[in-house]
Amino acid sequence: MAHERQAQTYAQAMFEQALADWLTPLKAIAAALAQSGLTPRLDDAGVEFASKQEMLRTVFPANTAAPVQNLVSLLVSRNEAHLLPHIIAEFERYAQRVPSTATARVTSAIALTDAEKNALEAKLRAQFGGDTTFEYAIDPAVLGGVVVRVGDKVIDGSVAGKLAALKEKLK
Repeated sequence: MAHERQAQTYAQAMFEQALADWLTPLKAIAAALAQSGLTPRLDDAGVEFASKQEMLRTVFPANTAAPVQNLVSLLVSRNEAHLLPHIIAEFERYAQRVPSTATARVTSAIALTDAEKNALEAKLRAQFGGDTTFEYAIDPAVLGGVVVRVGDKVIDGSVAGKLAALKEKLK
């Protein structure tokens, strides 16, 4: 079960990165096209493709990945550059359909009671989504309270964390 959760964490990180790798440059290109007013010329069947490619170079962000450039070039070659904003919107809709499961790693100094776990899980599910899963660990160094890690977010409600923060303030 632990291996499955680890695999889910890595897979979700990969999925989110893949989304960003496509959406970020596509949105930048769409915005540049909208601002430049090039879309009608890129959709014009009378303009040579070589000229269109030259126009595209002005709207591609630096280091735009080849697959992203290829998609936009394909649209332009078919005189369908006007579809880019619609493709982006549809892609975002597809991404929202994919369930995202967050894993909360809860570390406490002593084992939490079922009532404490239930209360904590209810609060975290309200914050991170109803499909959040939980892993519990015990670490005496926490001293008291809990430390919760969900993805790259850390909620440090531990005594050790509060003492460290106090120590920093007193310096």
